[in-house]
Amino acid sequence: MSSKKIVVVFGATGNQGGSVIKTLLEEPSTNSQFEVRGVTRDASKPAAVALAGKGVSFVKADLDDKSSLTHALKGAYAVFALTSWGEIMDKEREIQQGKNVADVAKEQNVQHLIWSSLPYVSKISGGKFTKVLHFDSKAIAEEYIDTIGVPATHIIPGGFYNYLLYFLKPTSPGAKSYKFCAPFPVTTKLPVFSVNEDTGKYVKAILLNREKVLGKQVYIAENHYSMIDIVKTLKEVGGLDVVAEEINDATYRKNLAAAGAPDFFIEDMSDNMKFMQSYGYFTEKQAEEGRELVSQHLETLEEWVAKAPEVAALKGLPVEGIKEGPNIY
Repeated sequence: MSSKKIVVVFGATGNQGGSVIKTLLEEPSTNSQFEVRGVTRDASKPAAVALAGKGVSFVKADLDDKSSLTHALKGAYAVFALTSWGEIMDKEREIQQGKNVADVAKEQNVQHLIWSSLPYVSKISGGKFTKVLHFDSKAIAEEYIDTIGVPATHIIPGGFYNYLLYFLKPTSPGAKSYKFCAPFPVTTKLPVFSVNEDTGKYVKAILLNREKVLGKQVYIAENHYSMIDIVKTLKEVGGLDVVAEEINDATYRKNLAAAGAPDFFIEDMSDNMKFMQSYGYFTEKQAEEGRELVSQHLETLEEWVAKAPEVAALKGLPVEGIKEGPNIY
C-alpha cells in the first residue's frame, strides 16, 4: 500500500484541475508526497486515459450526487474542488454542489479542502450589484465550507488569459482586424493569469504550506493589466490588428443579446463589469501576496500571447482543433 497522501482533484481534465494534476505529478516536492485521484464523469476520455498512464487513478463522481462524492473522497487527505458555471448556469444548483462537497469532506475527515471561489459581489458592494450569480454562488459555498468547520483554503482566480479574447469584436463580418470592446475605461486594470500553466503552482504551494493558509483566501494573478496593456501586447507580440474601445453598458448588453445570451446571463455580466469598475476584481496587494506564496515563475501575458493557438486563429492562421478565435459576440 502506498504511503503517499491522497489528493482528490475535481475537474481533472479541465483548465484548473488539469493544471493542478500536471503540477502535482511533475514537481518532485509534491510527487514524492501525494498520490493523485482524479474525479471525472467519463474516465474513457482521451485526456483521462493519458493521465491514467502517468499514474493518476480515476473515480466517477457527480457533484449533485453525495453518495458518489463519498466514494470519491474516501481516504483523501486533501481535495481540490470547483464547480462549473458554464455547464449548469444555475446559482442555487452550484451552491448546493459546493455544499455537497463540503458535507462529504467533513464526513470523510478531509484535512485540507482547497475550494476554487470568487468574490462575493453582493456582499462586497453592499447590495449594489446582486446579479453576478456565477461569482456569488461560489462565494456562498465558500462561506458554508467555513461555517461547518472544514479545514480549507480558498483560491480566488483572476481572469484567464484566453477569456480576454472574448472581448474582441471584428471590425466587420469576416475581418481579421478587431476592437477590444469592454464597458469600462481603457485604463481599468484587471487581474489575469494563465489558468492552464499556473493554477497548479498555487495549489502546490497551498498544499505545502497548509498551516500558513488554512482559513485564508489566496488570490491568483500574474499581474494586473489595463485594456491598453492588453491591446499593446496583442499587437506587438501577437501580431493582431486591434484597438481598444470603451463601450457603454447598453452596447455591451446588445452585443451579448445578439450572441444569443439569455437575459439572466446578460444581467450577470453587466453587473459583473460594473462591479469590477467600481470595486475592482481584487487588489494588486492581494495578488502580490499570492505570488509571494508561490515563489515560482508565472507565465506572463506576453509569453501566453506568443504561443496561444487562439491568437494565431484570430489572424486567420490554420490551427489544429480551432476553427476560429473565441468571440463572446
